[in-house]
Amino acid sequence: MKPAEKYVNDVLSGKILACKFIKQACERYLQDFKIGMDRGLYFDKKAAIYAIGFFAFLKHSKGRQFAGKPFILSPWQEFIIWNLFGWKKADGSRRFRSAYIEVAKKNGKSTLMAGIGLEMLIADNEAGSEVYTMATNRDQAKIVFTEAKNMVNVSPLLKKQVTVFEHNIHILATFSKLEPLSSDANTFEGKNPHCSIIDEYHVHKTSEIFDNSASAMGARVQPMQLVITTAGLSKIGPCYELHEVCIKILDGVLQDDTLFTMIFTLDKEDEWEDEKVWIKANPNMDISVSRTFMREEMKKVLNQPSKRTNFLTKNLNIWTNARGVWIPDEKWIACKTEKKPEDLLGKVCFGGIDLASHVDINALALYFPQTGVPSDLLVWFWIPEGKLDSKEDGVNYRQWVAEGLIKTTPGNVIDIDTISADIIAIRRLYNLKSIAFDPARAYHGVIQNLQKEEIALSEFRQGFISMDAPTKELEKLVISKLLNHFGNPVLRWMNSNVDLKKDPAGNIKIDKQKSVNKVDGMVAAVMAIGEHMTKDNKKADPNVVYATMGIRSI
Repeated sequence: MKPAEKYVNDVLSGKILACKFIKQACERYLQDFKIGMDRGLYFDKKAAIYAIGFFAFLKHSKGRQFAGKPFILSPWQEFIIWNLFGWKKADGSRRFRSAYIEVAKKNGKSTLMAGIGLEMLIADNEAGSEVYTMATNRDQAKIVFTEAKNMVNVSPLLKKQVTVFEHNIHILATFSKLEPLSSDANTFEGKNPHCSIIDEYHVHKTSEIFDNSASAMGARVQPMQLVITTAGLSKIGPCYELHEVCIKILDGVLQDDTLFTMIFTLDKEDEWEDEKVWIKANPNMDISVSRTFMREEMKKVLNQPSKRTNFLTKNLNIWTNARGVWIPDEKWIACKTEKKPEDLLGKVCFGGIDLASHVDINALALYFPQTGVPSDLLVWFWIPEGKLDSKEDGVNYRQWVAEGLIKTTPGNVIDIDTISADIIAIRRLYNLKSIAFDPARAYHGVIQNLQKEEIALSEFRQGFISMDAPTKELEKLVISKLLNHFGNPVLRWMNSNVDLKKDPAGNIKIDKQKSVNKVDGMVAAVMAIGEHMTKDNKKADPNVVYATMGIRSI
């Protein structure tokens, strides 16, 4: 058993203390051996061993305990290289085109990236290889570059092949080079990267350098884009957005066979003051991360509370200003029964419709209330054909359309008549009492068409007063396993995107502006539940109920 394989066993057995995300990365590795072949994937053990073997030629250049000594990979580092270079596609090219590695400071991530950069320059059999280390400024970009340059200078064997200048490492025989590049440099004009290494991505305000380097790789057969970072102080930015995508891949909400990820941090239930859990964020604990140093930093936090944020982000890799998940994915996926959608034909239900812009997702939810057993939730989605190949949402709309989970309407904007006709047809299948809609979207055109069919409609404003009670009810239903959503993957994705907003009185609602991506189905579900709550209570005192929740029947 190779060290990378042993690392997987040790993590999953608990011998190595690791957070949920690292366990998921190891489980993903094992799972791909079982079902990866169905997706055209296979593992090339010789290629993985070859890549790891390259590091035997590298030596450290810094630190009293490391300078001049061979670069001996830690198990977690070996696991990264094992995956990046071992997994292949059916055509023999590498599976992973990008990697996101998030780990606390001082764990040797820059040194590891310098080694991988040299491997892509020297040992990847790529003529004219171009490797770039990138950051928001040249000084930061030179950190990985300088480490790579120093590795060459202290290795007699590498120095015979590689020419080293102050701002450039190159191999004349293969026309290959490694250079630092900052985001304030003039983009990627004329560049053809085989490997790009983006350092400390959390400080990047936009994804421009990430996007430009990715698009510049188009002519390469098996390029690699590596993102390394510690946690940041704000979720507003491209790094946290990518962090969220990676978590969804590990959770199984999204699938991307080209992106490898490892996130070293503490679990939600961990006490950050407990030094026993620090290793979860610091896999190089007692190697490059001194336990004594960590204890001293902890003492500073206790003496100066203002240093707490820095300790959490830099030393424990915790996003201190990141949003919390509303309904955890494990709670959400547990809400699925053996019932089938056709079992609901003719049953009583209440609707909620979230009409977005004419170029985005529109959603209808039907809520089938039950007593003592899980209530049921069915959802329908529509997008214009022009959105099918959109990359901005990070999902494969074409796949969902092919699976019948989303319906398209012709053209680049939503076709109102198509949605209206579909809803009218859906209404005939069930005992639909009424549909809630936001009067702010009454101009949409769908509402007018439904009114012509004499479908019962209720104005349901998306403010705190009307949204608070049904939002809390939806949460309660899920936590209590009293909701069946039939495992709809689109709705699961939308649940993972939800961010809540709270007013001074403690009322909550889904915040469309702050949520990291589309939440239309969740909003429609809340409205459908709210419609049931108001109609169900109407007999008691309709004036009070409707006035309280900001709803008006029309």
